[in-house]
Amino acid sequence: MFEGSVAQLLWRLALPIYLGMLFWVVYTITDIYWISRINPADPAIVAGVSLVMPVYMLAFAISNGLLNGVKSLVARAVGADNQRTLNEVAAAGLLLAAGLAGVFLVAGYAFPIELSEALGAKGALSVPAQDFLLSILPAAALLFFFNVLSGIAQGEGQMRLVMHAMGVGVGLNLVLDPLFIFGFEWGVTGAGWATSIAQAASLVYLALRFRKARLRVPLRIDLHRAEPATMAKILRVGLPQGMAEILVACFLLALNWVVVTVDPKAMTAFGLCARVDQVVLLSLAALASAVLTAVAQNAGRGNFQRVRALLVQAMWLGAGFVLLQAAILYGVAPRVYGLLSDVPQVVEYAVLQTRIIAFFYTFAAITLVSQAFFLALGHPWPGIAIQFAKMFVVSLPVALALVLILGWGMPGVWLGMIIGEVVAAILSVYWAFAVLRQLTRGQLRIAAS
Repeated sequence: MFEGSVAQLLWRLALPIYLGMLFWVVYTITDIYWISRINPADPAIVAGVSLVMPVYMLAFAISNGLLNGVKSLVARAVGADNQRTLNEVAAAGLLLAAGLAGVFLVAGYAFPIELSEALGAKGALSVPAQDFLLSILPAAALLFFFNVLSGIAQGEGQMRLVMHAMGVGVGLNLVLDPLFIFGFEWGVTGAGWATSIAQAASLVYLALRFRKARLRVPLRIDLHRAEPATMAKILRVGLPQGMAEILVACFLLALNWVVVTVDPKAMTAFGLCARVDQVVLLSLAALASAVLTAVAQNAGRGNFQRVRALLVQAMWLGAGFVLLQAAILYGVAPRVYGLLSDVPQVVEYAVLQTRIIAFFYTFAAITLVSQAFFLALGHPWPGIAIQFAKMFVVSLPVALALVLILGWGMPGVWLGMIIGEVVAAILSVYWAFAVLRQLTRGQLRIAAS
């Protein structure tokens, strides 16, 4: 962690997370495949599910903020050898998770109709949307607890433990999806319950293995150990990052609204692309996870030269991974989307979007690595500002103007997304290296562990 090859360190940390996320991508593609088979001639089923997926993604976003808050704190504490913080972090994180999970469950089950309609699921889209929403809510709540434990393990560099837990959940989901959807004839409700049960299995596995992994963070759920000061340190990173993830969900909702005005079939294709695009973004998320752990531990020890090497090499590695995966997707896109939809226009929209957008995720590599760098230092706001500018200052206004004013249709949406990625990458490079210079000169300190 603190000396030797930077590239090997990043690879060792990123590969287990990459494999765990690969399991997740297999699940998401398989999941949407089974949902699309319920009635292949009716695009309203996939569209309805896609419209309420932002609720689950919102839970994922907020819990991911909690994960990063826990992970950053644990990694900085490991680097600084602060055992007191490590003793308190599990109880503090789990108490925060319980509060957030409760809010989601109460709001979701109290207002399912209002939520689905607010997301645009009306008419033929309303029934599949509400059915899926009610069955996916337990999975959304369990995400908070899973991500706290995952953040602890990743903060210590124990990525394989998380990979195994994700593999357990995904494997179970692959079995339960067809059984619940077609065997029990539960339709989209079956898909939601399959995800919820699989998420519970992942959490139980991770908790059981936690005690055997010899982590420096003890898994104690004593409420008296949930120190307000420790919770505040988690929230210092987790709350802003959760807000940033909420902004992403809001951006996707707004973009969905723009796409729906173009063509309902375009909305179906947009939902399919959101899942398949994860193949390209997979390596970036894993790499960013590795960067956060490695940078936080080295910054905790004041090893800023190694932090710089981590930042530079991660940007190059991320860009290379994206280009490789985008090239593969370019060739296989017609076959992939042909399996996911029997509607020719949906397939045409999806193939064209993937072939245009995938290569421009090269710029997203720079942005995500920089964002992980800021989180590792306990200073998340620069990354959040860049994300906000990308989505709401550039991408969304450009897409709205091109679609609603100039009538460009889906090419207008795609161009807005591309311009946003390029602008964000430029801002990220400038800001990240400016912060690094301040750290090296002693003009800025990392957040306390």
